[in-house]
Order: sequence, then C-alpha cells, then structure tokens
Amino acid sequence: MKRRSLHIILLTGLALLTASCTEEIRMDLPQGKRVPVVEGTLTDEYKRHEVTLSYSSEMYSTDDPEMISHAQVYVAAGEDTVWYHEREDKPGHYLTDSVLFRKNRWYHLEINVEENILYSRPIRMYADVKMGNNATAIDSVLLLPKRDANNIPLLDDSAAVCVCPYFQTLADSSIVYNVELYLNGRLFKNRPSKLFNLFPMQGYAGYYFNGPEMLADNVEIPVGIMNKSYLHEGDVVKVKLYSITKDYMYFLVGQKLAIGVNPVMGAFPAMFTNIFSNCDAIGWFNASSVIEGEGVYHESVFQD
Repeated sequence: MKRRSLHIILLTGLALLTASCTEEIRMDLPQGKRVPVVEGTLTDEYKRHEVTLSYSSEMYSTDDPEMISHAQVYVAAGEDTVWYHEREDKPGHYLTDSVLFRKNRWYHLEINVEENILYSRPIRMYADVKMGNNATAIDSVLLLPKRDANNIPLLDDSAAVCVCPYFQTLADSSIVYNVELYLNGRLFKNRPSKLFNLFPMQGYAGYYFNGPEMLADNVEIPVGIMNKSYLHEGDVVKVKLYSITKDYMYFLVGQKLAIGVNPVMGAFPAMFTNIFSNCDAIGWFNASSVIEGEGVYHESVFQD
C-alpha cells in the first residue's frame, strides 16, 4: 500500500513538472531606453543599395519595429556623394540609384533626422567603413555528396549536398565570407544552409580553394550545404561570397545569439555597433566586395 501511494505521488509530481514546462515564462527584465537602429550594406555590385532606419523595440515585443522616416541619408567617398531616397511603399527604407562602389576605398555614411520621437533636437548618425579586398572570381562550383567518417558518400534522398567553390584566395587571413546560396535564382533559406552562413578564411588564405594542395583525404571543403530533397536534375545553384571584416562577423554572431536567448542560462550578449551619433544608436553599416559562381546539380553524381 505504501509503495502504491509513493508511486502515485511520484507520478503526480512528474505530471505537474511536465505541465509547468509548457507554460510561457517571462522574466521581468529591465527595458533599456529606445534608440535609433541603422542597418545597411554597400557592395561592388551594380544595383540599388539600401539602408534601413528604425527605433529599437522592447524585449518581448512581437510587433514590427517603428521605422524612421524623412531622414537625410547619403554616402560620401572623397568628392563623390551618393544620395539615398526613401521608398514610398516602405517607410524607413532608403535606396540609392543603381551604382557600384569600389574595393579598398573608404566610405562615410551620414544620416540626419530632423524630427524624431526620442529627442527635441535633430539626430545625427554616421559611420566610416572601408570595403576590403576579395578574390577575382569563383572559377567553378561543384555539388558533391557529403561523406561519412569512412569517406563513403551518402546518397539517400535526405542526404546533404555540399556546395564546393573553386577559386584563388587572397593571402589575407582576416577575410570572413558571408555566404549566400541561390537555387534557380532564388535565395535558398532552408535550415541546413544557415550552418555555413559565415566562413572565416583563416587557415585557407593564399591557397587555391579546394585545389589539390589544400585538400585533406581528397575531400572538398563546402561553404554551404543543401538538402538533396530540394534539388532536381539541371537545377542551378549560385554561390555569393561577401568579403566582410571580423568586426562585422562579431556583429552578425551577436545578432544570432541574441535571438531566443534564455535569460536563465546567462547574460545577454553585448551588441556590437559601428554607428556613431550625438545620442545612443546601434546597428551596423557594412561594405562588402562580392564574388559569385554557379554550379549545376547532376543526379548521376549521387548514384551508386
């Protein structure tokens, strides 16, 4: 009888514990004051480049951020000035005309907001960035099976497809690549591809990437992975490698760590910023040189 009672008590306690795990728990965290947020990237691609301006949100807010409209935004490089114009259909989003920027050149971003919800005075924000160097081009891209610990290719329908570019790297170990994969012209966003979003070149700089002199055990090194179930014969996969600084890498990593962080497990990561202002402001303005290459998926490569 005692054993049965103890059994009932343990089951009841386990049920209560399990039920409590499904409840939403919100920590009563102090909220910081609202600040302007700047995000933008310019590249050496001929296109329209964008800067977005918004106000920061509270910790648990699920609403879209409040955007900052009617700002004066431009980028200066020496005597050249490129102006941004606010989109009529998307307040707080500012675009240039189609233009390309250049590698190894400094750029000064200037933002002035006359009327704002935070201060009675105008807000001035600015950033100074240098677009780094990059390899000349990606020569080719192969889509290859992932291999197991015994170097045997995995060929089933759920297997991973390794996206392996070939190109001459620069002898600069400070370069980090922010990797984008495109499937038939559309940005590929399935979860496995995000694992290789950032690819530091330390250890690879100066080599011909995936050339014989840098391969170990004749296994190519991927910069991205796609699930085989997404691919069909003749599909075109494009790789874009954005050359970024380690500081911008830390900013991106900090953003990822800040999403879904459990406050019980430790402190929130500090957010990096390269935005200077006459008030508190956060965000990052980035300058990236880009190279790209394409590969074609062939089912025969994944057959015994």
